[in-house]
Amino acid sequence: MALSPQSNEAFMREVDEELRKDQALHVWQNYGRWIIVAVVAGLIAFGGWLYWQSHSDGRRGEEGEKLKAAVKALSENKGQEAEAPLKELAGSSSSGFSAAARFAQADALLAKNDLKGGAAILAAIAADGGVPGIQEVGVERLEDLGALGGAQVKEAVIDEPAQVIWLDRGARI
Repeated sequence: MALSPQSNEAFMREVDEELRKDQALHVWQNYGRWIIVAVVAGLIAFGGWLYWQSHSDGRRGEEGEKLKAAVKALSENKGQEAEAPLKELAGSSSSGFSAAARFAQADALLAKNDLKGGAAILAAIAADGGVPGIQEVGVERLEDLGALGGAQVKEAVIDEPAQVIWLDRGARI
């Protein structure tokens, strides 16, 4: 007796389902441990990345508070209180806070009429390529300072020939 077409389709579906189960079991038996290791390693890496982001955000927040306190101290003419935090921030790995702290240091020295010190810091900023656009700002500030301080400022600029900044009009790094 021949099977009806509907029974034949049901039989084929059942065979396909058993074949897929056998293939899935085979893959799981051969590669199951590696799949678990890969999933766990991915979760650990993702957790580490989340921790690092949180840690970096917290550190940047602390640096922001230090910079805010230092700028407030400078605005209240308390330069001594601002020196230590600005020096620490100037050496920071965060290039934005480092540049802002160095500009604040230069401004503090210029407020004390220390043209050489201020010009040296501005020259270092102008020679720094860490933050896009900072070099141009440093050069412009040096040129403005050069117009005010003249030869005294030119002497204070970095000694290394590759980093010398000429304060004549039109000269750039």
